Amino acid sequence: MSLSPKAYDTATLEKHAEMLANRAHKVWKKLRPGFEKQNIGVFRIYDRDIPEVRAVVDWYEGHLVLGEYVREQTAGLPYLDILGQALREKFSLAPDQLHMRQRQTRPQDGARYQRLEKKGERLVVREGDLRFWVNLDDYLDTGLFADHRLTRSWVRSESEGRHVLNLYAYTGAFSVYAAKGGAASTTTVDMSENYLDWAWDNFKLNELDDLDRHSAVAEETRLFLRSAAREGRRWDIIILDPPSFSTTRSGQELLEIQRDHPDLINEALAVLRRGGKLYFSTNHQRFQPDFSRVKAGSIEDLTDTSTPIDYEGKTPHRLFVIS
Repeated sequence: MSLSPKAYDTATLEKHAEMLANRAHKVWKKLRPGFEKQNIGVFRIYDRDIPEVRAVVDWYEGHLVLGEYVREQTAGLPYLDILGQALREKFSLAPDQLHMRQRQTRPQDGARYQRLEKKGERLVVREGDLRFWVNLDDYLDTGLFADHRLTRSWVRSESEGRHVLNLYAYTGAFSVYAAKGGAASTTTVDMSENYLDWAWDNFKLNELDDLDRHSAVAEETRLFLRSAAREGRRWDIIILDPPSFSTTRSGQELLEIQRDHPDLINEALAVLRRGGKLYFSTNHQRFQPDFSRVKAGSIEDLTDTSTPIDYEGKTPHRLFVIS
């Protein structure tokens, strides 16, 4: 017979909050000068560094986003609020500069980007010479994944004169980078028209709103790929960064990445021009690649070199380049 974990007492909650605030502030002081020199305003300052404090904290241009990973020991307790209060005091933040949410290590099936609020407030953040709109309250994720900062820079450096396809594109950051790198065209594909509108706002924010070169398609990725293959369409660079799980609004399963990634990669390779590159990434924490059925000339694991300094010692994603 197994016993449920014991709930934390008040002293433990306060100790965890103090440890989190001290650690996050120390890392922030260490990382911020270097990122400011690079004109980067979004980076991670805490990622479950202390085993007892299962949370992540990100810096967004003077705001903090705190995510607590829910577990039995904290169920029903004001754990998130106590952690947040310690961060506010340590960083001398106003109440509207701290944004909190609860996360799950293994999220349930459903929409990848769950709606939490309906404030509609957005903030412009810097990433080098580019700018992006983020929303720190309304969704579980904010609109920009900092862990792919380096991957985006690689895509930009390789995009001049190339035709670039961005699948499961979310708010289009990879597409913006490719456009800034001089891509001949970008095609941005996502099921959500809301996120494609957000992506287009990012294009306009960076003065890249050339409709003759850049297009967006509101369609499920696999349906898009099958249609594009039948039509003989091809791209030079493809970014394939799918969710771990995907379902329709009615609950019908569309994708389970561990099971489906070989077929999904093959469908993407079918529209990759010879000599082109496919960047395949997943943030599935227990992902085990099975490339035995993938029809590729070469597959290289770039995970270590694509992990930025603020995620050092973690594996925020797995990244492979396939040709």
